[in-house]
Amino acid sequence: MSSFLWLLLYLAPLLGLTAALFAWFGWQWRGSDMQKRVDELAAQIDRAQAALRQAETDRATAFATSTVSSAPAPQDPAVVAELQSLRGDLKSAQSEARLRQDQAAKANEAALALETEMARLLADLEHLRAAHTYAQVELENLRSAAPVAVETAETPAPVEKAEAPAKPKRKRSTPAKPKAATSTLREKVTVLEGQLNTHQTGLATLTQERDDWQRRIAKLEGQTPADPAGLGLARRSLADSEKRLAIATTEIEKLRLQTQVLRRVEEGESALLTVPDDDLTQIKGIKKIISEQLRAHGIRTWRQIAQWNEDEQRAFSELLAFKNRATREQWQQQARALHETAHGPLP
Repeated sequence: MSSFLWLLLYLAPLLGLTAALFAWFGWQWRGSDMQKRVDELAAQIDRAQAALRQAETDRATAFATSTVSSAPAPQDPAVVAELQSLRGDLKSAQSEARLRQDQAAKANEAALALETEMARLLADLEHLRAAHTYAQVELENLRSAAPVAVETAETPAPVEKAEAPAKPKRKRSTPAKPKAATSTLREKVTVLEGQLNTHQTGLATLTQERDDWQRRIAKLEGQTPADPAGLGLARRSLADSEKRLAIATTEIEKLRLQTQVLRRVEEGESALLTVPDDDLTQIKGIKKIISEQLRAHGIRTWRQIAQWNEDEQRAFSELLAFKNRATREQWQQQARALHETAHGPLP
């Protein structure tokens, strides 16, 4: 299953790039065909305008050379019909040229949208890779913890005969908890850093996209004749780009705060190596699952929770998805009271 997932993860960019390449070639071919048709129509318009000017000149000459000044110059029905036909062809050619230009503009916008979607898919792929890496790390941790559980289950038999040797075993297992927590915390920090880098790359792409739409709107606003349809589409695309840019900026701020908080917790792990763990479930609102999640993120004592600042409380609320429960249930006040009862007053 893991190898199949890796195969999908590695093939996804290749398939996406292949699709984008074919789309680009198709757009290029369609654009060249439309450009050729527009050139032909422009040449036809030029010919029609030249014929129209020649007909008007002939008509003026006929009027000027007429011997009967009081009577209007006779009009050749064939010339009048030809002029009307030329005017109709000219209007038709101009309408078709405008239609082709609109289609070309829409094709360009579709190509830009395809590039943006490709960048988003690549960013999602990086997230999947980071999540897969994290899942593998967690799986390795569970596998490495399995032999320890087996040893612990097998040791009680000889302990009944001699209780003295059991004490050193407990002493050895006690400092192992901070090391495991430190390892897990380091992996979580690494995953957050990878996600932050991926989001920052996507932010640069979204910023470039927004700037491109702003330049296109400025160009369309100064264009003569005006293109209301193209301008409306460009403005909607700019609004969508700005919305996605705001979402990405908010997500980066959250990831940056979470990374900074976990780094501080990681730096303080060395000072807690000799400090025994507290029972976090004594805090009202912290059940066993949340307690295990807090320990996995380096929070093992009441003192740590009691000394949370606003950034740390917000970061852990986002990381563990318990929203404002810490504030509503007064975790910090409870943790301070428990610590001072068991270990003495906090500074």
